[in-house]
This record gives sequence, C-alpha cells and structure tokens, in this order.
Amino acid sequence: MKKNTLAVFDRDEEYVSKLMTYMSDRRSVPLEIQGFTDREKLLDYINGSPVDILLITEEDLDEELESYSTGEMMVLSVDDCSSNKKGHKTICKYQSYENIMREVMCYYAESPLTEECILSHISTEIIGIYSPVRRCFRTSFAFALGEILSEREKVLYLNLEEYSGFNQLLRKNYMSDLSDLLFYIGQKKRNFPCKLASIVEKAGILDYIPPVISPLDINTVERSTWITFFNELQNCDYSKIVVDLGDSISAFPDILSSCKKIYMPVRDDPVSRAKLEQYEAMLRIMEYGDIMEKTETLTIPFIKGFNPDLYSLASSPLGDFVRTVL
Repeated sequence: MKKNTLAVFDRDEEYVSKLMTYMSDRRSVPLEIQGFTDREKLLDYINGSPVDILLITEEDLDEELESYSTGEMMVLSVDDCSSNKKGHKTICKYQSYENIMREVMCYYAESPLTEECILSHISTEIIGIYSPVRRCFRTSFAFALGEILSEREKVLYLNLEEYSGFNQLLRKNYMSDLSDLLFYIGQKKRNFPCKLASIVEKAGILDYIPPVISPLDINTVERSTWITFFNELQNCDYSKIVVDLGDSISAFPDILSSCKKIYMPVRDDPVSRAKLEQYEAMLRIMEYGDIMEKTETLTIPFIKGFNPDLYSLASSPLGDFVRTVL
C-alpha cells in the first residue's frame, strides 16, 4: 500500500533538496517525501494526489493553497516560532533537519484529525537476545547484531533493561524515550509509526529507541500494553526488530514466544549453569517449550582488551564473532 505523503514547498531549491534528502534517508520516517520549488507544480500535484502534510513557508501560504490542501499544514518560519501562524503549527526553518523531522512527526502523530500512517506491509521478524546469566556480553552482542544486520536491511534495536546505561554508553541525552511510546499506546492514538519516527535515534546506521530512564517506566506496564506495542512495531517499516530483553517485563514470555530466533549468551561456570537450569525448568513448568526450541546458546570467547564502544562493535572482534553466528 502507498505511504502517506509529506510535501515540502520553499522557493529555496538548496533548502528543499537537503531537507528532502535528510528525511528520505531516515529509515524511521513512514512517509513518502515530495519537494517543490514551483508553486504551479505543487498545485498540480495536490490536485492529483492527496497530501497528508504540507510543510510550507509562511509567505507562500495563502487562501488558494488552503483550499487545495486537505491534510495537515505546517508553516516554516524564519522569525517567531513560538505560536501558530495563520491557524497552523509553526516550525523554525533554520534549525537542524533532525529537529524539523522530529517536530513534524510528533505533531502529526498527536493530531486527532489525521488518518493513520499507512505503510507497505512487510513480514517483520523479532530477534530476541536474553540470558538469565549476568555479565555475559548480552547487550554488546545484541547491539553488534543490530548494527551488522543493518548493513543489509532495515533494523530497529530495542533495549528493555531496567538500567541500560545508554546515556553514558552512547554519550547522548534524550528528549523522549521508550516510556513516551508506551504512554502513547495507552492513549489509543492512531499514528504510531509517526510517533515512533519522532523518537527513534541512530547509532551509525542502526535505528534504536532510547531506553527508559526509570525502571518504573517498564515494571508497571501491563501485559496487554506490551502486546499492543509489539503489534504496532511489527506494522512499522522494519524487516527486523532486535530486542535486548530484561527480566522485569510483564509480557516476558509473550515477547520471547513472538521471536523467530533467540540468542542466549552464557558463561561456563557452576553459578551460570545453575541459573540456566532454573530458567529452562521455569519454561517447562509454564509450558513454553517452544522458546527453548528456537534458542541458541552462545559462549562468547574472551576478547583481550575489549572496548565496549557501541558505535564500533560491528568492526570489533565481537562483531567478527557475531558474523560467524549469523
């Protein structure tokens, strides 16, 4: 099915070209991007094809365009961006393309007047990484796996740990994170792919959702919300979702059951073996034998002088090990 359309109009050809290129290259943006510098060509396009979002300069927005467009209209302003202009949401023109993209996606996702973002349906595979054993390189393995898979296809990484440490590990502060998406699900709004695009970050070529800051943000989430959340993710335009699982998720067995493949890093010592045996016994008691059938246990080899820099894992010795696993 055809994607919804975002049209950008500005008489500055270089500006339109760079903004279009940035948005088109963002794998998370669930929209077809069209750019225009000629007013008549824009009117012809709108007359023949529905435009869901029109991003237009303030001086070019007039009654004729208002009458043509039936979707959301957002105004690019060069001065006062603090209030609506001509009854439309205002965005500062001269800021980073990333900020413009996030503002557009967030506003479109929250608007009660928009239709749902329609995407080409693809079969999304969920790959789980989990282990009852601690300090087994689980997160490093999961992130390297996501980076390597992203070399060939569109991949989303999701960390469900109580304490991920991503602010320090990726040296970033996040305005929004996974908790905002879970709250959005609870509000039962319709534009989840657009809300996701407003939050997704990139580490190199890998898309990821910033993890929660507080354990309460995931520990108190109901099982039904998690199931809806994963159903929504599978309707977004990713071929694979790599899930780095913690222990405190109410839908923990449901998520593992939905995985096509599960990788389980372990360690070869008495305590680790005892934890693994207890975990497998728990799955048998709960009648989740299918989870173990699709689980591959891995002992990650010792890497001398291992550098846990998430930005370079794909080209590290750990990355080499992940490639042999794949």
